[in-house]
Amino acid sequence: MAEKANKRDLILAAAREIFGEKGYHNTTSEEIAKRAGVGKGTIYQYFESKQDIFLQMHIQYLQQYSESVSALIQTDSTFEENMRRIIRFHLDNLQDLMQFGVQFMSKMKPGEEHCAEDYAMMEEVRHQLGIEQYQILDIAKQRGEIRDVDAELAISCMSGMFVGIAHMVGMRKLTDEEKIQMQESLLAMVLHGLAK
Repeated sequence: MAEKANKRDLILAAAREIFGEKGYHNTTSEEIAKRAGVGKGTIYQYFESKQDIFLQMHIQYLQQYSESVSALIQTDSTFEENMRRIIRFHLDNLQDLMQFGVQFMSKMKPGEEHCAEDYAMMEEVRHQLGIEQYQILDIAKQRGEIRDVDAELAISCMSGMFVGIAHMVGMRKLTDEEKIQMQESLLAMVLHGLAK
């Protein structure tokens, strides 16, 4: 069973590299198999198609990212302390997140209809990244650290903040000083809004 999981992970890791290098449309299943060190037929023991590999690769990435964020949440920490760790984690992983976005968007051709799987993938992104934020908000509400806000609206705002930062920074590597400044600014906006 461990060997099966290992081969599946090798295929997904190879796919992530090649999709990142060449984009979705210029990547073949044969290239993925060769990079993973498996036969082409082996791929189809684990995945239905190249599109399935692509979607499963992104779901795996999101699950790992989500687990990393979840590990940062400490129930004995304040809302501010938890948010500071999560914001820093996002800033430390901006380039990886941007690569994820580039890979996902490379699959879309201009004028092409988005298929149901792509929409499901986007919903999975939103769901995975929102789970931890619900947990933080719930703990903070129970302690009286934050107002009783609409959790879904608050999470949409925080998610938008992270997406906006990713667009603003792009693939540029931030210095530690820039990360600290951005972290404190973002934290101040989350905690106090924009008003003086």
